[in-house]
Amino acid sequence: MKRTLIIALSIFAVSCSTQQAETLEEKQALLGTKEAELATLQGEIEALKEEISEMDTTSSEIATVVKVAELKQRSFSHYVELTGTVTSKENIMISAEAGGRILSVPAQEGQKVSKGQILVRIENEAVSNQLAEAKTAFELAETTYKKRKNLWDQNIGSEIEYLQAKSNFESTRSRYAQIKNQYENTMIKAPIDGTVDDIQVNEGEFVSMGMPIVRVVDLAKVEIEAELSEQYMSKIHKGDSVKVRIPALGVELTAPVTFVSQVINPDNRSFKVKVNLDNKGGRIKPNVLANLMINDYKNDTAIVVPSKVITKDLKGDFVYVVSSEEGELKAVKRYIQKGKSSGPDTEIQSGLEAGDRIITDGYNQVNNGEKVNVQ
Repeated sequence: MKRTLIIALSIFAVSCSTQQAETLEEKQALLGTKEAELATLQGEIEALKEEISEMDTTSSEIATVVKVAELKQRSFSHYVELTGTVTSKENIMISAEAGGRILSVPAQEGQKVSKGQILVRIENEAVSNQLAEAKTAFELAETTYKKRKNLWDQNIGSEIEYLQAKSNFESTRSRYAQIKNQYENTMIKAPIDGTVDDIQVNEGEFVSMGMPIVRVVDLAKVEIEAELSEQYMSKIHKGDSVKVRIPALGVELTAPVTFVSQVINPDNRSFKVKVNLDNKGGRIKPNVLANLMINDYKNDTAIVVPSKVITKDLKGDFVYVVSSEEGELKAVKRYIQKGKSSGPDTEIQSGLEAGDRIITDGYNQVNNGEKVNVQ
């Protein structure tokens, strides 16, 4: 009756304290208190179980069925997981270099194109007329210059006539090249081999200089860009292998680090890393999210246990191992010092050694010193 009253008062006290905690700091402090109380209760429960097991001689002890694994030294690696974004190394938005009306759009979205292929034509009658005039003037000046030069080489004619013909020829040639370049700008051409991804104009529309016209991408080569905390600066280098996972596509592969920035971003204390990927099939699209698993620790002679078998009481972390005592197999609590955890495994720095048999199934059903039946 007295114990029941204490429990009831404890529940009432917890309820009152939870209601009184209103600010974030108060709730965080209350959470820490409750976690400490829970750890204390767990320790007391374990101690009571052990005491009951030792004192209860009225019933015959039945061995608990468990499964074990013998520990061996093996390689253990720890990875830092980053989220990055896939970008195309050749993703080009082409803008108009001349204004005018869209005369034609020979290309289509999704079309494979070659470098230099015309994608969009812009009509500019003034430039066309200027080009024709400049070409005529250049051809006349070229013919005149060649004739004057031929006569001058034969010491016929005056030097001033020869020099005037030469100057006129060079001047008209320069003007013709300049206008020809302006005319070339009325034709939007593919700057790379790739695929037309987006056409932002239609035939008949008017465009101005600098207006985005068409995007061309080449997805044969893509890269993943991510940022890593500065504490890992000495852990990663160009050429290191990383695991790449793209959840949306179900892609998992290994690729080398192709770039490690030497500059720390002062805003978030991180530095940039890049990984190039072959993407000849074009399956990986720009801007899709990707995960990078970067190896920052490795131990080739580690003792490793499944993380799930590690339990904690007031004294610390422990696992159950099977020990033979007086011809009987018993579960023995072994306190450990944990190292790093990676996935389902945890490295053990002390407390266990090769050859120990830890309980992997049934570990939550045994007490220290209890008989077990290994299957």
